[in-house]
Amino acid sequence: MIRNRLRRLVLDNGLRIVLAPHPVGASIGIAVHYGVGFRTEPEGRTGLAHLFEHLVFPGGHGAAPEGYLPRVQRAGGSGDARTRQDTTVYYATAPASALEMLLSLEADRMRSPRLTERILRTQIAVIDEEIRLMVRNRPYGAFPWVLPRALHRRPENTRDGYGETADLTAFDLPLCEKFFTDHYGPGNAVVTLTGAFDPETAERLVQRHFGSLPARPSVAAPEAPEPPPTEERRLTVADPHAGPHAVAVGYRMPDPVTERADYLAHLVLAALLGQGGRALLRRGPTAAAGVSSLSVGCGLFGLPLDTAGPDLLTLFAVHEHEHGEQDVLAALDGTLETLAEDGADAGLLRATTARWAAGALRELGDPGTRAQLLGLREILFEEAELTEALPELVRTGVTGEQVGRAAARLRSSYRAVVRFVPEGNAPRGAARERAAA
Repeated sequence: MIRNRLRRLVLDNGLRIVLAPHPVGASIGIAVHYGVGFRTEPEGRTGLAHLFEHLVFPGGHGAAPEGYLPRVQRAGGSGDARTRQDTTVYYATAPASALEMLLSLEADRMRSPRLTERILRTQIAVIDEEIRLMVRNRPYGAFPWVLPRALHRRPENTRDGYGETADLTAFDLPLCEKFFTDHYGPGNAVVTLTGAFDPETAERLVQRHFGSLPARPSVAAPEAPEPPPTEERRLTVADPHAGPHAVAVGYRMPDPVTERADYLAHLVLAALLGQGGRALLRRGPTAAAGVSSLSVGCGLFGLPLDTAGPDLLTLFAVHEHEHGEQDVLAALDGTLETLAEDGADAGLLRATTARWAAGALRELGDPGTRAQLLGLREILFEEAELTEALPELVRTGVTGEQVGRAAARLRSSYRAVVRFVPEGNAPRGAARERAAA
């Protein structure tokens, strides 16, 4: 199987490499994960990790004058980057002939990005526009950022990825250069290669381009243990762009390392509740009435196992009536109670887990996505293989009884409930949220 062909190596400077060759096709994927995200940001420096992603993405000095992305595109490829709670990743897909070029560009970026005052101010303005489009002027744009803010208490666990405007505008070049030194060293990174390449050739090229990078100590991510909530927490958000009312619900997920089986059962539970045409909250005797849009998932961004810290199972529903959140919560509680008492129907469970596994396997067929997911689980858990094992673990490893226990756990736990109401209909004192990633 593919997962048996993973190769790992560690360079003298501490850089970790995961090689996942695949003989089928003619393209390759590369992902470079750094162990820094918005949970890692220093106090009073919110938004720095995401800003730095913008600063580094254009490439190092060797990518000048055209920059990283135009060179990748000219070779027939594509690339992008993203910042999450604990990681920042730069990734690309390209024809196999571009292997050395991609490695050279990534090593150049890791060696020394181009940081100037003009680039810094330009990217701060770009992020401000991103916030305006994605949050301020978008209906329900504060979802999902308000859920961690409502459920968690430690500042590291309540941050959004964009940061506070006052922090962003105060950033200067010395601060950015220190952030690079502290977090972008080889010892805090994982390079993952997938697709149509020869492993021996890839090893030589990795050593050639990354081996000369100097080792340097990295600043460890802070420990941010989050005690379980001891009460249900409710928040009303006045949204100037909301049409119908909406409700968001967040539950604390089990720990992905120490409670792995329970975590996977919650993953299946989320799929049973809200994913697919036969989802329990869409059809059946306990389905929520008057709901025009419904999503249920695990992970702040809908991707499971993408953080090592406290995470959420989330539900978001747009409903027709002013107090429709009561119907949504009643349907959710009733469904959880039924599952807790009876477990999951065997036929529905098989169909749900098969559909989930099929979707996950389709994603792994793309070398760029595969590189991202392998590298993500390697840097978080030192388990790149988990990515390729996950579809089968979900399809055959989660029982109806386990789903029932997961439902009982949610039913008895404390949650966050956030109402989104049109600004003109908001009760006095309702929060006006500006999530600021």
